Parts: sequence; C-alpha cells; structure tokens
Amino acid sequence: MNLSKKFEELIFKQLESFSCSMGVTHLVMYLASAKQGSKASFVMIGQWPNVDRLLVPIEDDPLLKVSSPNRRWYPLQENDILLGVLRVETDFEGGNWPLSLDSRLKALSISLAKCVSIELERQNNNEEINYLKNQVNVIIHQLRNPLAALRTYAKLLIKRLGSDGDSIAIVEQMMIEQKQINQYMKSFEQLNSPIQPPLEIGEERLLLPPNLDNKKIITIQSLLRPILERGKANAKLENRNWTEPSFWPDWTLVPIEAKYSVIAEIVANLLENAFKYAQNDAEIGIAVTSQGLCIFDDGKKITKNENEKIFQKGFRGSASKKKEGTGVGLFLARKLAKQIGGDLNLLQKSSIYEVEELKDLKKKNIFYLKIPIKELHTKITL
Repeated sequence: MNLSKKFEELIFKQLESFSCSMGVTHLVMYLASAKQGSKASFVMIGQWPNVDRLLVPIEDDPLLKVSSPNRRWYPLQENDILLGVLRVETDFEGGNWPLSLDSRLKALSISLAKCVSIELERQNNNEEINYLKNQVNVIIHQLRNPLAALRTYAKLLIKRLGSDGDSIAIVEQMMIEQKQINQYMKSFEQLNSPIQPPLEIGEERLLLPPNLDNKKIITIQSLLRPILERGKANAKLENRNWTEPSFWPDWTLVPIEAKYSVIAEIVANLLENAFKYAQNDAEIGIAVTSQGLCIFDDGKKITKNENEKIFQKGFRGSASKKKEGTGVGLFLARKLAKQIGGDLNLLQKSSIYEVEELKDLKKKNIFYLKIPIKELHTKITL
C-alpha cells in the first residue's frame, strides 16, 4: 500500500492527540501487509512520539517478543477485515489500565480503521480513474487511422473533380470511414457505465473492438477490405507501389467471433507505420499465408538491434525520430495479437524461410502476424 503524505500526516495527528494522556507513553500504528506467496505481517507506518526509530514489522521487533503488562493491542478492523493494529505502551505500575483510557483507545482504533478504509477506497478510485484514462488514450490512438483516411479521400476527391463516377466512389469510401468513426464514438458511452478494474491493471488491454455489433457476421476478408481500400488510396496519392492479396485462403473466409476483429486494428496500425516511416518511393503491401498475415514495406530496413525494442511501449526507432508519434502502435499491436492467442514479430532473414509462402517475398521489413487458425474455425452461434 503506497500511503499518501496527507494520510500519514492524519495518522500522526490522531496519535498525537493523546499527548501523554492518562499515562500513555508510546502509540504505534501497524498496517496489515500480505504479499502473494508469503505470510501476513504488520508494518509500522506511524508512531507517537515521532522518535527517530526504524520502522520495522512486528515480527522483526525484538522488544515485542516478550509480553508486558504495560502494553496492549487494539485491532483496526472494518467489518470482518483486519486492516491493522494499534500498539499502546504505558507507564502504569502493575498494568492497571483505567476503563476510561481503554474506552478512548477503542474509539481511537475505530477512527484509525476508518482512516485506513477511506485511504484504500481513495487508492482504488485513483486506480479506476487511471484505468479509464488509459482506455481513452488507446481509443484516441485508434481514431487516428480512420481520421487520416478521411483526409486522404478528401484530397483524392479534389484531384478527381470533373469525373463524377470516380468522385462518387471516393465519397462512398469516405462514408465508410465515417461509419467506422461512429462505431468508435459508441465506445465512449461504454466508459460511462460502471467497470470492475482487473486486479493488476494493465494499460495494454484494448477496450474497444472495431466491430461493436456482435450479431454481424464477419470474416478476416471482410475486416481487411476497408483497410486494403484505404491502403490502396494512400499509395495512389503518394505515387508508390501497393500490393494486396489476390487469393484468399479458406481461413480468411469463415465467420469469426467478434473478439478476433482486433486483427483489423493490428493491421491498420502496421500499415499506418509503414506509410508514415517508409520513404515515398518504397513499396507497401499485405500478403496472406496459411498461418497469418504479413504487412511489409521496402523502405529503410529496421536494424537488428531494434528488432525487439520497437515493440516496447514508448520506444521510437531511428526511422521515426524526426516524425510525430507516441511509440505505442507496435506495443499495442503485439499485445492485441497475444490477447487473441497469436503473436506479432518483425521477421529476420533466418526466420523468413520458416514460413513457406514468404520465401520469395524479398522486402526489407516484414511484420508477421501469426493468427490462431484452429480457433477461428470455432462454430459461431447465429
């Protein structure tokens, strides 16, 4: 438990309020502490008088191994939960404690227990708030893809004014992207409902899947179609070569559960990085294998030294130093891949030959998204 400064000051003021009252010479407050795999202990967090003394657990204090009639213990309890204990030392002869003092100390222990309970509640609330902030940040990051695509289609619309057929097609694509944004915006409504944060809050968990309609039948191919159109438009605008699958294996055509729709977000993030960091004349594309997807570019090769570092949160490779970014795209992409039972890696020359379909793919950077194919074939209840 990481105690706030205000909490520690409050505890000391509570203990100080006795000020040698009725023979009390020393008050010490301990908090219960239990780490996984170890026995519970009581850690000293405050005392009066505030002497220069090492704060140690009860079991490590040799003075407490011998009982004393001048010492009593009062539990700090909230309902059935033991939060800590209050140790009281007096200068009484023969251990004769006045009933009035005992009553006051019981009241103090109840008050201290309430303080601890409020502090724990405050910390839990802060964790929940931080959890929500994390999710909002992730959602904002995900919104960048469709927003960037809308700008791309708007530029193409300007270029193609005068050709009604082409203009209509571009506008239709813009409307598809707009629909995607509307789906994202619905996720903000979910943040207003009560949530139960996990025991170990992790910023990597994505709250928002791109497909919010669990009743809609989706396939890998249908998920990737809008992203391929987006990539094709980007490539055309930048006058660069674009490659996409001409053949779709059976595993890309079967209905899948909504949770696998995060595959679209992974691919979108990888393509966004490719378009952002690969030089203007570098080819970009997607390939489909029997076990997953490859997102590749022929730009500047990512160094072997950065092969794993690029997946760390906040790390930015040498190719991205002078460009805007947060360094969370690849971190999120790999976390999402593992969340659905897959994985994401940057292939090196030695590992390319492990995937039969990639032997002829001579590209400088190849990100391989391995997908749990067997799980994709689980029957969907319609």
